[in-house]
Formats: sequence, C-alpha cells, structure tokens
Amino acid sequence: MELQKTVERIVPKDFQSREEYLLYLRHLFAYEEALKFLDEDKHVLEIGFGEGYGANLLARHLESITAVDVNKKAVEYANQKYSGENCTFIHFDGHELPYRDEEFDAVISFQVIEHIEDDKNFVKEIHRVLKQGEKTILTTPNRETRLKPGEEPWNEFHIREYNPQQLHEVLSEFFPSVEIHGIRAEKEVEKIEHNRVKRNLSLYKLLPDALKRMVTGDFKHVYNTDVFYLDSRQADKSMDLFAIARKQA
Repeated sequence: MELQKTVERIVPKDFQSREEYLLYLRHLFAYEEALKFLDEDKHVLEIGFGEGYGANLLARHLESITAVDVNKKAVEYANQKYSGENCTFIHFDGHELPYRDEEFDAVISFQVIEHIEDDKNFVKEIHRVLKQGEKTILTTPNRETRLKPGEEPWNEFHIREYNPQQLHEVLSEFFPSVEIHGIRAEKEVEKIEHNRVKRNLSLYKLLPDALKRMVTGDFKHVYNTDVFYLDSRQADKSMDLFAIARKQA
C-alpha cells in the first residue's frame, strides 16, 4: 500500500527538491527534540501523525506510543509499515479523543493545531487525557515569518496560524506552565525557507554558489537535522513554534 504525498503529509522518500527535503528534516528535528523532554518509561499519545515515521522513531525510545489521525488511509498505511508491540495507529473523529481522563504520560502533536476549527477544544482534550504534572509538546508554523499582520493563511488547509503570543494564550487557558521556543536553522537554510514560503524565486540569485549546486540533486548528502536548533529568545523569528505545556500536578 502506498500513501499519497501531499503538501500537508510528508512521505519520506523520493524527494523532488531541496525545499521538500529540508521541510522533512525540520519535521524530523521536532521529533528528535521531543525525545529530549520524554522519559523512556512514558506512554505517549501523538495526535495527527502524518505518515507515521515520527511515531516509529519515538517508539524505539519509549515504553509505548499510540498515534491517532482522522485519515483512515493514513492509519491503514502506518499500521502496515510501522506498527509493533509498542507502536499503534488508531483512527478517530478529530473531535473527542477515545481515551480515559489522565491516560497518557505525554501528548505530542506536530503541525496539527493550525488545521483545527475549534482549537480551544483541541487543547482541552489534550489536557483531559494527560496525567497530572505531565507535558504536551506541540509545533505549528510561525505566522510572524509567513504572513503580514492581519493576513489570512495562504495555505488553504490552515484555519489559522499563530504567533508566539497567540499560541501561548490558547495553551495557557488550560495549562499553567507554557514555554514557547522557536525552530530555527542556519542562515542559508532559513533563506531557502523564506523563498519557499514567499514563492519568490528571484532571491535564488542571492544564494551562494554551493547552495545553487544543491538544487540539482545533491542536497541529501549535504543537509541533516543538525542545521536546525531551538531558539528560546527569538521565537518570533523562527520557522515553526515549539511549545511545551505542563499540566498542574
């Protein structure tokens, strides 16, 4: 079974461009960073797992991970490719999580909240299934580097996009402790992302010759997740927001 690659669902193979590969690496970086905040004995819930590669990565380091998604084909595909004794993929309706109160040691959700109509209920459900004193980790695009003030998302699948303060507000309504970090990258990589977002290929002329050569196909041998880092001081300048919210003990 094959899962169709879309703008919103990355399938980690057959990358057609440097930009597509860097987007995948940026998402992979979020999973690698999340592991730094999760203990090995944790039972983790992921909401919106994309292709499933992230849950598969985390399963190698955690007691167990359950990943839910609204796309039935994605669930079937991920179960065929990645499921195991401690890694399960479940379909749900996108509104109410099919789990008991305080069932999980951690909840993660990457590049999902911007798709949710009722983001308040989304955060409320995360809070409900999370054990006391535990944390949720979310990522979402940073509107500060994608949109003009007051501008609606150009991505047709995004209901809204958040700046650091807006994401903090929606999370702090349920979580007493919220940290907002930014996912940033080396200067050249951030310039590439800026060009991709703005659809302005004219800036390609400004790239160093070494980067121009990467466009032709050797980008896989040049880039890895080491080009990305978390910035706690200038989240407003980041590509994605990386939020850590803790439930009251």
